[in-house]
Parts: sequence; C-alpha cells; structure tokens
Amino acid sequence: MFGIKNKPVAGIFLSFFFCFVGSGIAEEIPAQKLLERVDENLWANTKFVTGRLIIDNGRKVRTLTQDSWMEGTTRSYSHYKSPAREKGTKMLKIGGKLWMYTPRTDRKILIAGHLLRQSMLGSDLSYEDMMEDHKLSYSYSATFSTQSSEDFAGARILNLVARDKKTTYQTRKAWIDPEKQIVLKEERFAKSGKLLKRILFEDYEKIGTRLFPRTMVFRDMLKENTKTTYKFDVIEFDIEIPAKYFSQSILKR
Repeated sequence: MFGIKNKPVAGIFLSFFFCFVGSGIAEEIPAQKLLERVDENLWANTKFVTGRLIIDNGRKVRTLTQDSWMEGTTRSYSHYKSPAREKGTKMLKIGGKLWMYTPRTDRKILIAGHLLRQSMLGSDLSYEDMMEDHKLSYSYSATFSTQSSEDFAGARILNLVARDKKTTYQTRKAWIDPEKQIVLKEERFAKSGKLLKRILFEDYEKIGTRLFPRTMVFRDMLKENTKTTYKFDVIEFDIEIPAKYFSQSILKR
C-alpha cells in the first residue's frame, strides 16, 4: 500500500524534474558565454577561404570568385579571380585600415570615411561590413531576449549592445541554436533602431572540430529585392600564412 500511494507523487516529481530541465537547458549557459562559444566555432588563429559572392540586385545575378587569407580579427587579404571586370581586384585589411587595388586604374586607394558605408562591388555588404569582421563576444554585451523565435524552433535570441560607441552597429540580434552553439540568423541595427542588415547562416558542416556555415545570405534592408549569397567552397583553419600576404606590397600588380 505504501508503494502504491507514493507512486503518483514520484510521477509528479519526475514530471516536474524533466519539465524543469527541458525548459531551463538554454539558461544553464549565460548569454555572454553562449556568444563566446558561437565565436569559437567561427574563429581560428588563421583561415583560408575560396568562395563565391553571388550578387542578385533584383535585375541580374553575377558571381564573383575570390581567395581570402585571414589572421585573427585584424588582418585579411582577398584576391578576386572572376569575372573579368573584377579579376585582379585586391583588398587588404590591417587593423582599422582597408586598402583596395583595382587593375583598371593600376593604383591602390585607402577606403575611409563615408566610402566605408558604400556597397562593396555592388553587393549587399558595405566596406564597413568587411571592417566589422570581429568576434561578437569581444565587441558586444549579450542578454537573452524575451522575444520568441518564430523562424527557428528552439532557438534563443540574444540582444547585443556594443561596448564601444565607435562600433558600426550599436545593436544587433542573433538567433542561436543553444545545443549546437551556432548562429542561425543575425540582424544589425542603426543607432535609431532601424533595421539595416539581415544575415542567414546556412549549410553548417563539421570541419575539424568546428561547425561552420558553408553559406551566408546577406540582405541590405534599405534596398528592395536584393541579396548577396556568400558560398564557401574551400575552408582551411589554422594554416601558415606568409607575411607577404599582409603587406601593402602585395597590392601591386
């Protein structure tokens, strides 16, 4: 009789326990720690990428191919291989400066000031977006949003507030898979709160110890019917990169 009487109590206790664990699993990791783990998936000491920028301006679609070498968050070099109009174009980022070389003019220019806000090669990315290529957990403070995720079941939404007033996007939202610890979607806002950019992270694949998105889809929300899809065809992490790749001399013909 004793066991029979207590059986419902045990059942209620277990139901409560599993309900608590199931609903609280995302809360076990603080928002900032979750953002750090997302960064760990995306970042390495060095990285080499061969990719395609597929630019759809609503009227026509064109594809740019490029090779890129990256060291940490402060140095990167990109060399565009096609189409013919952009072939030979090079971009070099060192710290807070961005240089661009075009074979048509046979000269390099420093992209600065208002030029950073212009569209990069007609895409949905600005030159400023290239300069914003950094770890979110270093630049933003994260808190969990109370907003529910309609796009991705089980995802948690992080509200991100910039630590530095000079950061291009002062606020962002990031949709995170708390179990895989990967970003699914990101929105970037102006100081006024106006939505400027939306990015989808797709086709995640295991590469070494990381889950990495093979596809990123960028939309400039100030334009109509445009999108830029970045396809990563080759990704290599923690490779040795010669010093010449991060010298201004590499921008010469």
